[in-house]
Amino acid sequence: MHGRRQLGLDYTPLFRFLISKVGAPWDGVYSEALARLDRPDPIFWLVARRPNERRRYVLVGESSYYNGLYVDDAGTLQLVDQVVGPSSLVPRCRCCTHTFNGTPFTRPFAGFYAPLDPDAEASEAPETEG
Repeated sequence: MHGRRQLGLDYTPLFRFLISKVGAPWDGVYSEALARLDRPDPIFWLVARRPNERRRYVLVGESSYYNGLYVDDAGTLQLVDQVVGPSSLVPRCRCCTHTFNGTPFTRPFAGFYAPLDPDAEASEAPETEG
């Protein structure tokens, strides 16, 4: 007997669709996306439902990153961070091709203990007086 497990589903077209609709009214975007899906869950892998769920970027799979999204108070789909991208993130290993919204990272692998997002961590570090 076969279970209800579904393997090999590729939600890349959904994620690209959502990112292309940044700035559009959420109700229309959600309705259009939902009409093409068997379940709504993958929409909310990228789109935060509550402020505390917002992420600058979201890892889907082993090495595919996408913009984090949210719906603003006006009901418009927005990027959590407009600056994060393939040139701001560092690969976590040498063996995989890490991508951001389908574009390969441009920074080289910097070691297993290097931060994924060094620019963000540098800006969050407390300043020291010299």
